Amino acid sequence: MSNVELIKKFYHAFKNNDQETYLALCDENIEWQLADGMPNGGKFVGKDAVFNEYFPKMLSNFKEFHAIPEHISNMKDHIMVTGKYHGISNTGKSFDVSFSHVYHIQDNKIVKFRQFTDTDRIQESLN
Repeated sequence: MSNVELIKKFYHAFKNNDQETYLALCDENIEWQLADGMPNGGKFVGKDAVFNEYFPKMLSNFKEFHAIPEHISNMKDHIMVTGKYHGISNTGKSFDVSFSHVYHIQDNKIVKFRQFTDTDRIQESLN
């Protein structure tokens, strides 16, 4: 599978809560780096830290939170995805915020993720 196909499969599996698939696409020691100011953000290392620590805590702030990819750019062992976050916080405030995600792929596994987004707009929805 190409790196672009791998990332498309990752987004599809995550959206559909197909944990078995999205975990299989990630390296055991994946590094997940969030933009400064992302709710419950920071740097997380390992599948357990990313998917059992970061995501449940971050998503607990929202009634809805969607990452909608719009464009995928192939840069050999890196893939850049641009798109929009759409969500509704627990306070009832909605947001639409652009993002860029950069993935590093080795041996058909996601080994690193880096997020770029306007965290102020997301934080504003929490108040």
